[in-house]
Amino acid sequence: MDALTPVAEFFASRDFTVASRTHVAGLHLRADDGPFTTGTGPLSAGSTLALVMTTAGRASYLDQLDGPGVAKLRSRLQEAAA
Repeated sequence: MDALTPVAEFFASRDFTVASRTHVAGLHLRADDGPFTTGTGPLSAGSTLALVMTTAGRASYLDQLDGPGVAKLRSRLQEAAA
């Protein structure tokens, strides 16, 4: 958790090598296993690892998230992959 939380904060706040900040813009992310939370809007909640991986564009982790924001995040990742 000590390593993942700063990574989650980094990806949520910047478009670095992937458009991670763009992926989560207008969404509220909340870890259910640690202190990470960011943003406002429809909620996407899950493990810190699943949030990091989906923010980084790994769509296979979307099934580990819950909440009304997951559909929007899924749509954005599909658009980015196309």
